[in-house]
Amino acid sequence: MGTQSQTDDHRESSRTGRSATEQNRAYYDQELAGKDDYWRKMAAPRFRVREFLRLLDVEPFFRLCDLGCGGGQLLREIAEHHPRAALCGVDLAEAQIAANRRQIPSAQFFAMDLDQPAAVPTELLGACDVIVASELIEHVGNPLQLLQNALMLTRPGGRLLLSTQSGPLRETERRVGHQRHFSVEQMRSLLVQSGWQPERVYNCGFPFHDLSKWYANRNPDASMKQFAEGKYGLREDVLCFLLRIAFRLNSHALGAQLFAVARRIGK
Repeated sequence: MGTQSQTDDHRESSRTGRSATEQNRAYYDQELAGKDDYWRKMAAPRFRVREFLRLLDVEPFFRLCDLGCGGGQLLREIAEHHPRAALCGVDLAEAQIAANRRQIPSAQFFAMDLDQPAAVPTELLGACDVIVASELIEHVGNPLQLLQNALMLTRPGGRLLLSTQSGPLRETERRVGHQRHFSVEQMRSLLVQSGWQPERVYNCGFPFHDLSKWYANRNPDASMKQFAEGKYGLREDVLCFLLRIAFRLNSHALGAQLFAVARRIGK
């Protein structure tokens, strides 16, 4: 499924001689820097964090790996709630991985492109009780390979907790690198194809998550400027606070936010 961003990456790769992976790594090194306020204040990431923590509390675990860990914000949240867990993170953005190693020295970090074959580090093969992939799969060129590599990281009986987006691919989402969105049926089929046993695949987030996406796409230029600058004044702080409260009323059965829980079965 091609997109304009993929076409632009191909043209840029041809012009500079850099691979698509190198192009993506440079993009995410730049885009992920300085986004801590976004994670702490914006309603959508806070909503996802609460849901991941709720899913993690369902059963005990020891070793967890966050795929597409970015600046390590989700890992820090998990560490606060599960201080005895052994944590690791994987991301394409090498600058972020280097920063994470300094900021979260208790965790392991690996820089790699996990939608490529044979990308899994040998020390992690079959080692993880839980794999978390928050808002990652919509960015990759080969989602099936990503899920197969995630399966290789997981011990038999281990779980995958995944979040992504459903619904139409809008302008702001294209600009932050989304290549596709998934229906519940598409995600369930992809999990089965990659060797996972889906336990629950569900939409959630209606109405406030959906409304916030609609509002952001009324003026994509302004929304992207706000995201890029990462500046939050008093007005933005108050609005974010009110939205965080509103998001607690979101449905766990309807909406454009998608979560999936799957398990590795067999050897």
